[in-house]
Amino acid sequence: MIDIIYPRPCPVCGRVLLREERHLCLDCLSSLPFTYFWNWKDNPAEQIFWGRVYFQRVASLILYRDESPYRSIIHQFKYNRQISLGRYLGSLLGKRLRESESFNDIDVIIPVPLHPFKKWKRGYNQANVVAKAIGKEIDVPVLNGILVRTTFTSTQTTKDPLHRWKNVEKAFKLRRSHRIKGCHILLVDDVLTTGATLEACGTALLRAEGCTVSVATLAFVE
Repeated sequence: MIDIIYPRPCPVCGRVLLREERHLCLDCLSSLPFTYFWNWKDNPAEQIFWGRVYFQRVASLILYRDESPYRSIIHQFKYNRQISLGRYLGSLLGKRLRESESFNDIDVIIPVPLHPFKKWKRGYNQANVVAKAIGKEIDVPVLNGILVRTTFTSTQTTKDPLHRWKNVEKAFKLRRSHRIKGCHILLVDDVLTTGATLEACGTALLRAEGCTVSVATLAFVE
């Protein structure tokens, strides 16, 4: 009855979902453009950070192209409050990381933080939603409040790589670093584009004694 009154469209193709379908129709789910980076050492996502900051591994769930209909699932989650869709995608990513031997020694998960004003305006931190879903799949705790964003920055989407980096260069600070001493941290965000935000976060986290950092995102922009 609920599906009749409030039909659930697939965010990719727009077809009304059947009762047994969750978030994506089976056709679109079967055609998800997976990156397989979790099983691919020196993949294109890892290469972005070469010579910038040292991450153990970097993995993204799907490829993101401007002309692809699958870009809409990221937009629906990030800008249209489709939090359950974000949890679902985070769970898919968590399952892949669990199956990969490269991510089996993660100690803690830390999401890229939002500035408090931006979090208040949006209503949630999309990276935290993904981080919790991953944590549930790989049975690893999520730590908030360790990495904090102290500077409000404008959106990164319209900036070139140089200005993206300058926009976030000093935006993140580390607090209570003793809690992550010697840990292998999984840093989580929604989208990897130029890597400026993740580089700034990783640089801050690596100041903690003896810690190492890997990265996981929902999407990798080609």
